[in-house]
Amino acid sequence: MKSMITLALALALASCAYKIDVRQGNYIEKKDVDKLRQNMTKEQVAYVLGKPIIEDAFNQSTWYYLYNVEYGDGRPDRRIELTLQFENNQLKDMQGTIDKPEDFEKSLDL
Repeated sequence: MKSMITLALALALASCAYKIDVRQGNYIEKKDVDKLRQNMTKEQVAYVLGKPIIEDAFNQSTWYYLYNVEYGDGRPDRRIELTLQFENNQLKDMQGTIDKPEDFEKSLDL
């Protein structure tokens, strides 16, 4: 009888196990993306967002930032993607799941 109670208790506790959130990639926030401007150098972009998680070996002018969260509490997973296009070492365009900043076209060179 004691072993049955112990087994039942162990199973009950096992079903209540806490699952952690799994985070992968570059953590990207809208407030940081809002700092991006056309004609920023790769060094300036890396200072704002960090180095990209993926640099295309065949196309040095494209940087990819990815961030994925798998929540342990059952919420839907979250994925953020950001692709930056450079030309002559200067930021020219961006697209992704975060909207382009309102002042993106206002170059820092002004």
